[in-house]
Amino acid sequence: MEYKTELITLEKNFPFAVFNGKGFSSDDYKNEKMSMHNHHCLEINYAMASGGIYYIGDSTYPIEKNDIFIINNYEYHAAMSTSKDMRLKIIVFDPDLIWQNEQMDYQYIKAFYEWTDDFKHRLSIDNHISENIAHIIFEIEHEWNSQATGYKLVIKALLLKLLAILYRCFEATSQYSEKVLQFQNEYIRIIDAINYIDKHFKEPITLNQLANIVHMNPNYFSTYFHQVMNYPVSSYIIKRRLRYACLKLTTSEESIISIAVDSGFNNVSYFNRTFRKHFGMTPQEYRRQIY
Repeated sequence: MEYKTELITLEKNFPFAVFNGKGFSSDDYKNEKMSMHNHHCLEINYAMASGGIYYIGDSTYPIEKNDIFIINNYEYHAAMSTSKDMRLKIIVFDPDLIWQNEQMDYQYIKAFYEWTDDFKHRLSIDNHISENIAHIIFEIEHEWNSQATGYKLVIKALLLKLLAILYRCFEATSQYSEKVLQFQNEYIRIIDAINYIDKHFKEPITLNQLANIVHMNPNYFSTYFHQVMNYPVSSYIIKRRLRYACLKLTTSEESIISIAVDSGFNNVSYFNRTFRKHFGMTPQEYRRQIY
């Protein structure tokens, strides 16, 4: 099965969206057209009807009506419908909408990263919290569709409430799983380097700079980063630059040259080659497709 990183274009000042999904069909699976994907967004799914299978990381879950699924921005996942009635209400949002590097902010998204044996990706129909969350999701969808005055403020308030309920449910469960604790401990060791990349991706960044930030030998840091993030350091930086370039292509009329430079690519030819390699089209083709 193919694994790929999917680009989801969100509004720069309010990186959030609601949409409906049905997943891949059984025929897609049989014909090997089904793929696992991840993206930079956090994702919450609500099952409107039963009849499907959700593949998330190494786990597999049946999809039953009223189930809630939560997926972080690293995990590969795919939903497959086994019934024509199966539908998913999908919320996606950038972690930065919620987390501004404050400890309390992190608690809102903690359940996406620090699973337990009793709480991982799925809240089933038997969980009394699911009904409350579903109600909030429908309120959010109403605000998203109506876009009345102040709808973004209302959506963020409702989203925070939803995430707080998930946090409460998470904290009520048992101790963290060993696998996730290991990931968290490893991730914490390089989080300062990751934050540096996110803030300075437009500038030249060297391996030595990042290694010094986290007090590691450059060679060791390179190996460690790849092990934790599943990407070499250089690839992670390129992906961060491309993510910004895609945003500029869809939200501005700036020239390709200007966007390339602003995204951290000093060589326009290299930018075009790299963009085509990742997305299968040139920046200009990508812009025309969006518009």
